[in-house]
Amino acid sequence: MACSKSAKNMVDFFSNAPDIVIDKILETLPIRIAARTSVLSKQWRHAWLSLKKLNFDADFWEEQKNIDESFIWRTNTDESLVWRKGCQIISDILFCHIGPVHDLDLYMPFEACKDRRDYRHWISFLSKNGVRKVVIRNQYVEMDITTYIFRCSELVHLELSSFKLNPPPTDFIGFPYLKHLLLEDVNFIKQSIFCSLIENCIMLETLKLVKWSGMDHIVIDVPSLQTLVLNGDFESLAFRNVRSLKSISLCLKRLPKKLRVETVDAVNLPASSCQLQSIEFDGHLFLTAGDIIRPPPVTFIHLHELCLSNLNLSDFGVSRYLLLMIECCPYLKKLDIAVLPGENVGQDMLDYNYSNKLVHLLEVNITGITGTSAELKLVEYLFAISPVLKNLFFKSGYIGIESQVNMLESLMRFPRASTKASLVCLKK
Repeated sequence: MACSKSAKNMVDFFSNAPDIVIDKILETLPIRIAARTSVLSKQWRHAWLSLKKLNFDADFWEEQKNIDESFIWRTNTDESLVWRKGCQIISDILFCHIGPVHDLDLYMPFEACKDRRDYRHWISFLSKNGVRKVVIRNQYVEMDITTYIFRCSELVHLELSSFKLNPPPTDFIGFPYLKHLLLEDVNFIKQSIFCSLIENCIMLETLKLVKWSGMDHIVIDVPSLQTLVLNGDFESLAFRNVRSLKSISLCLKRLPKKLRVETVDAVNLPASSCQLQSIEFDGHLFLTAGDIIRPPPVTFIHLHELCLSNLNLSDFGVSRYLLLMIECCPYLKKLDIAVLPGENVGQDMLDYNYSNKLVHLLEVNITGITGTSAELKLVEYLFAISPVLKNLFFKSGYIGIESQVNMLESLMRFPRASTKASLVCLKK
């Protein structure tokens, strides 16, 4: 009797659940399972067709492949039919959809990219249905992004991977609501495309470019920008208007043949016009600049986090720039440093200013150290000028056990301005 009553209550719940509850439940389910909820009751029958968020990610394709594998094995059918069927399912869901689609996450396997007509029709459909977030990950194949993407005028978030970017249509006026733009493994057919893409994004807050090609000279002119990540290959970088910038990450994937002197100076310019709180610089920027490195023009009074990677402390210019950066960040709370294998240097390169104090520094992370004189001197310096330091984490590079023991003994002997400072060795 109790079981019968419980079952009845469950039926009543599914029959009378508010629309907002149904939507929340359906959003957490894979699209195939969401479709099966149509048998629960009349209220659920078409609910999944009005989902505002559609996810056709890698799991969707893996499930499709697993479902049809046995059929292919039994009938000796061409495997391409699996991918063809997957594309057809996506088309059916989109073109039978009721109401707007605000969020689309689409993964495109290599096999599904062969016929690009489906993909163009999908984006064309989205451009007419108020889509706000589009994430398209393209596997292996570098294909042209359809011009329909530029018709998605209500976009707030756009993320593209492995595409060719052609010039936008002549009537393209930008993405007026776009806040987040993430491009990875993209090929800019023309240098000017990037500027055309962002120049009218008046609300853009996050810009992330990773492993691009076709663009050697980058100009950032986005007053609303708060977070900038550039991780790729470029020759020059210039900032025009970045007064809202709070976080910046600049990493070169490899040493370029030529890196303009202005680029090294450019990384300091945002400090005079914005409130930077986090900085990540790649040492390759400084290795290519030689002895022309100049100190930052102002003090970073808002900066709390500083990350410097690929630093060769045996290089005088790099070592000098590191010290200048530290001195220009008096309110620093977290410092991350990744060093490259180096050699012992003379004492003239280890002239540190111990009168400079980091009275807010709580955590230091140093990775790749091998016990060279420059590395040990840096640790000694940081211990001495950090009166509230809690933890100094370090991870050694590839050295023998005996060298590790000697390095650890040296590190343990350094005096510490903070009575609470701990030296913590991280596992490789």
